[in-house]
Amino acid sequence: MVNIIVRYTNNCRDFVGTSTILLLWGVPLALFPLFFERSDIWLLCGTFFLSLSLYFLFLKFFSKGREKIGIWAGILLRIWFLFTPVFLSEDSFRFLWDGLLVSEGISPYSEIPTNVNLGFDQNLEKELLSKMNSPNYYSVYPPILQFLFLVPVFFLKKGISVFWAISIWKGILILFELGILYIFSKRKKEEETGNFLKYWLHPLVLWEGIGNGHPEPILFFFLFLGILSWENGKVLRGSIFYLASILTKILPLLALPFLFFYWCRRSTARVISFFFGASILIFGSAFVWFLFSETGEKILEEHWRKGIGVYFTLFEFHGGVYYLLKNLIRHTWYPYSTGIVLGILSIFTISLYSFKVSKIETNDKTVFLLTVWIHLCGMYYLFSSTVHPWYFLPILAASVFTKTIWPLVASSIWILSYSTYSSPSFYDKNWVMILEYSLAIGAFFLENFLLLKERRRQI
Repeated sequence: MVNIIVRYTNNCRDFVGTSTILLLWGVPLALFPLFFERSDIWLLCGTFFLSLSLYFLFLKFFSKGREKIGIWAGILLRIWFLFTPVFLSEDSFRFLWDGLLVSEGISPYSEIPTNVNLGFDQNLEKELLSKMNSPNYYSVYPPILQFLFLVPVFFLKKGISVFWAISIWKGILILFELGILYIFSKRKKEEETGNFLKYWLHPLVLWEGIGNGHPEPILFFFLFLGILSWENGKVLRGSIFYLASILTKILPLLALPFLFFYWCRRSTARVISFFFGASILIFGSAFVWFLFSETGEKILEEHWRKGIGVYFTLFEFHGGVYYLLKNLIRHTWYPYSTGIVLGILSIFTISLYSFKVSKIETNDKTVFLLTVWIHLCGMYYLFSSTVHPWYFLPILAASVFTKTIWPLVASSIWILSYSTYSSPSFYDKNWVMILEYSLAIGAFFLENFLLLKERRRQI
């Protein structure tokens, strides 16, 4: 009887301690969007790092055996964010605008927002145009997202406000995150896997994902399903899910060189020759059409100036290596070649890495493929001109399985990039970028060289 009482007392104490930690973790994250903005950089970072400290405290000392409490805490906070305004990014307003265009039968890839008059609701159109951050550029969001944008727009056209339409969009993201959670829980039963709470409760995931409506959870949902399908030998299904991830955001295209080399090493010469011939015929024809037809040339030119090309030539945000190279070559004969040089270097590095790792054989394909995914994204981000905080969400989710350290470090420090918005001139602060890249790259070298050598010695 005494043992039962002691056990009950300990369980109550543990529950109270766990609940207190999670409450202190969640309340700052929940209240900040109601009272402050991203320009309040010291409050923003203070709130984030306070919550992050409690997040690490919970994972280290309280999470074992209490995963369900953590899962429910994450669910409740995600539901809360359905009723808070977006406060770090204006992307959700562009999502609704694209959805309005598609609902009217207009391609968002062919019309610039400022040139369109939908004649639907002038106040609504003015609100979206005034709040979006890209009214003078074509849409860059792939087809699956365009299709999903129709859901909140359906209700928007029924008379609900922009705020509630964005809430519906956030609800869609919650469904995809619950899908990731469900798939993980099924895999957890089959074999020992990392602690999913590392992703589920991370402050950046909550703020940038559901809190501000970024669609990275949808990307990882399809990519994760594709990798699990490949591991189970269902190549066609895996390829469909992989294509779906590309049609959500084009980032998974980074894996194409790896998949190509991996496939070539395991195929016959005849099959490879047929593939090359078909690819040259299809892509060569498209390339010739774009170059030599008046329509194709116009499309390429327009979208390079006011579409996807803007991302590579105009947008700049915490691209550390990009800024270094830009300062080095700005006085040369071609001062605007930074993006081109780094693009070539990125392709070369990714291709070389993909060629080297494509020969590896392993029994645990999921961990292997997610590790490759993390490294490919890391190389791309290193040479990119634009690295927003939410870019790290898909690799943070992958690191749950690989137990890779540096995505967690980068996700935990990149909130400092919002210091760019602390002044009206919107300029990136050098000391912030030095700190961000030093910690992220330092963590990468620590785990891939120093710790790896130590493990080999122990073996």
